[in-house]
Amino acid sequence: MHRVVTLTTDFGSGSGYVAQLKGRLLHATTPFTLVDISHDVPPHDVRAAAWLVGHSCGAFPAGTLHIVVVDPGVGTARPLVWARLGTQAGHHDFLCPDNGALTLALARLPLVAARAIHVPSDAAATFHGRDVLAPLAVRLLEGMQPEAIGDPLGQLASIGWPEPHDSATDGQGGSVRGEIIHVDTFGNLVTNLPASLLPRLAAAGRLRVGTHEIVSIVRTYGDMPPGTAVALVGSQGFIEAAVVGGRADKRFAAGIGTRVAIDSNSLLIDPSLT
Repeated sequence: MHRVVTLTTDFGSGSGYVAQLKGRLLHATTPFTLVDISHDVPPHDVRAAAWLVGHSCGAFPAGTLHIVVVDPGVGTARPLVWARLGTQAGHHDFLCPDNGALTLALARLPLVAARAIHVPSDAAATFHGRDVLAPLAVRLLEGMQPEAIGDPLGQLASIGWPEPHDSATDGQGGSVRGEIIHVDTFGNLVTNLPASLLPRLAAAGRLRVGTHEIVSIVRTYGDMPPGTAVALVGSQGFIEAAVVGGRADKRFAAGIGTRVAIDSNSLLIDPSLT
């Protein structure tokens, strides 16, 4: 089977580290397709890596091998893992540090199997991607069975993922509070409010981002003139704030962690949003 191998790192586009990682992979004699998901994950940002991998891996064909190297704990006691997610018939394989980088992928795809990866004594303590994961990927491409990798693992590390809070469930009114969990290349602010809340947003007629209110609820960006702040359901299945032809992150001085809310009473100011 001709396999696809993806790379996700925080090395930076054009980095020599990326070149070395790819160079090791190209020692494989078995043909494969190499795809860069991104090398511009913010440095050491495991949560950003988890978002990117979790939302990207499903677009690839079954059998894809994903290598994720966002590893602020490189060289420490944190494990390296091989993991198979999905089903045996339609799976995705991952090679990565066990630091929570698969948190969102695991929320979408069940864990089939996982194994601890042995770190050779001659591997550089600061570059396990090149010296451990890439050579292992080559062996897997050449036919090595996962059972030969190392000891089985029952579960993988995960990181906390913010969930929205609906105050209607605790008698405090009808607001839903959340936060920005991703800022994309265009400056769009992706919230943790799922698409299922769109009827609540439409009824409220406003999305609050920090201390700002967005009152144009649209289907897509081009539904309003350039410069208009809009709220909509984005392609990842979450409500997001955007500025048509501009950057919402700049307009609202907002980023990951900025509070958002859906509330039909614009005069009800939530102190946690100020």
